[in-house]
Amino acid sequence: MGRNRKVGLDWWPRDIGLYRDPKLRAARQKFGVLGPYVYECLLDIAYGDKGYYIAYSGEGREDTLWQLREYTAGLENVTIETLAAVVDQLVASGLFHAALYERGFLTSKRIQMGYFLATVTRNAVPINFDIWLLTEQEMREKNPSGKSFVLRAFISHTENAIYRTENAICCTENPQSREEQRTEEQRTVEDSRAEQTREEKAVTADSGLTTELEEKLNCKFDHNFCLELRRLQNKGMHREVFLDTARQTAENAPRNPAGYFRTLLQNCERDGILTAENMQKRAKPAPAQPAIGPSSEQLSAFDREWYERVKRYTREKAVPS
Repeated sequence: MGRNRKVGLDWWPRDIGLYRDPKLRAARQKFGVLGPYVYECLLDIAYGDKGYYIAYSGEGREDTLWQLREYTAGLENVTIETLAAVVDQLVASGLFHAALYERGFLTSKRIQMGYFLATVTRNAVPINFDIWLLTEQEMREKNPSGKSFVLRAFISHTENAIYRTENAICCTENPQSREEQRTEEQRTVEDSRAEQTREEKAVTADSGLTTELEEKLNCKFDHNFCLELRRLQNKGMHREVFLDTARQTAENAPRNPAGYFRTLLQNCERDGILTAENMQKRAKPAPAQPAIGPSSEQLSAFDREWYERVKRYTREKAVPS
């Protein structure tokens, strides 16, 4: 029988006092109920996908924020920037591991312990121990029998790490080994820089359009808004729609032009206005309703006499006898 390679969870253990966690106090004071709600949504995303962490860099960060956007659909004024600020506050409050957050991961001991307990009976679980926070003692306290695959894999990983360290010490006098190590380190740095460059180019895929929009609105777009513009471009929204929407924003002179511009773009996306031809669908003022009844110019002399008799008869019937 093949090993069970399932990664995510079908359910996750939720603490009864989750919303009373003192670490949520700052997020609640700053963002209201949105703070703890976003935290619970992030737990749901982590447990359902990778199991014990969220990839929160590059496209992973963009995907996570858009998932949160879907979770919070229906709430007013919840922008991508607001959701990103909530995540940053949750990290600052200690609900996610700060050092791993800087490396592009959202995780914590609470998340990993929940995942550990939920996978005790699995016969195989893929784990990246470079971001694993639980110690052998903490896992043994929850699984004294030591049958957990994660625990056994952790012990094996630790022993192999010790063995590699001992080998490295033995090879420190070998100049060829040191040269190979430096080459590997240099290659890692170059790969990291290349990946960062690719991400930056992806975000600023049409920097000319972004610059033109910023000039029209006299404001500067942040990183998250640039991601949203790129998403709309990839979806097929034409340059003319962006520029016409910017023109409308400038004419209305809102206090927050970037936020107002974003709202208009969201309305365009919702209404299917992606091309220049679609722009004709924008809402137009309804034509004035014609007055009820004929005008005096439209009535002949006979009709006017008849019309006056009807009005006079109506008034007389309305007077009580």
